Amino acid sequence: MLDIVIIGGGPIGLYAGVLASLHNLNGIIFEARDVKGGQLNLYPEKTVIDLPGHLSLTADEFEKLMEKQLLEKPNHPEIHMCESVDTFVKDGDHYIVKTREGEYQTRTILIASGMGNAQPRKPGLPGEDQYKNIIYALRDKSLCEGKKVVILGGGDSAVDMANLVVDLTASLSIVHRRNEFRAQSSSVEKLKASRAKIYVPYNTTALIGKDDRLTGVEITNNETQEKKILEADLLFVNFGMVPAQNDFPLEKNGMNIVTYDFFMTSLENVFAVGNTINYPGKVKNITCGMGEAVVAVTKIDQIINPGKNIPVHF
Repeated sequence: MLDIVIIGGGPIGLYAGVLASLHNLNGIIFEARDVKGGQLNLYPEKTVIDLPGHLSLTADEFEKLMEKQLLEKPNHPEIHMCESVDTFVKDGDHYIVKTREGEYQTRTILIASGMGNAQPRKPGLPGEDQYKNIIYALRDKSLCEGKKVVILGGGDSAVDMANLVVDLTASLSIVHRRNEFRAQSSSVEKLKASRAKIYVPYNTTALIGKDDRLTGVEITNNETQEKKILEADLLFVNFGMVPAQNDFPLEKNGMNIVTYDFFMTSLENVFAVGNTINYPGKVKNITCGMGEAVVAVTKIDQIINPGKNIPVHF
């Protein structure tokens, strides 16, 4: 019988595994993909600047540090890669967790699946699946070297990618449908000081190309209806991700799992943390999700070991 099953091997799931080992809880982490780190793997060279104690880390460096921290614990939860949890059912005082590979019995469950097996949001224009030089995740910035690059989007990932590659490119244009970017103000100021060409408020209204190669994009000003053609050797689309709907038998609000005290869900002893939940004041970033994991795993230890003197720090 397991003490805890953690669903998701992203940064919050890995940290929950670290906490589980500190609380001496016996468990398993299930990760549906063949890589750990969740959304960190979409932009491995992106700099993460809001982590305590670090001036900056790339997403890849941070994922490796998280994995190292977990694996160095002698009693860390097992990690089952490429094993997706289909559902779970209550059986007396525990749950049976079902995957395609088998069934597992556990006292508690912690869902840290983020957006699940999310897919990138596409422009919704003819040719988007035809052109091979449209990308949704930049895993190697050298791909942009010497190219005319167009980036679509106005959030942190789009602006950070622009700042990361602008000096490598022959030219870089970033297109956002609003007048103001949603990214951190310091990143936006850095972008504005660079040689990137900024087009706001513009929508992308057509993709231009031949055979399987994109050669340009048509953009239209939302206020004046003026149209422009931007040449492109590479188009990076960053409109966010479409979260995958899970079939877990829990109360939900849209795509988000509803949680109550200690981040327990509508099912007893089933908890959820990270980007799979939402509540007033929730901030969908790594450090917020880690704080939620601290609360949930501490409560799980109290459930597994009633009367135990639970440490508040280690």
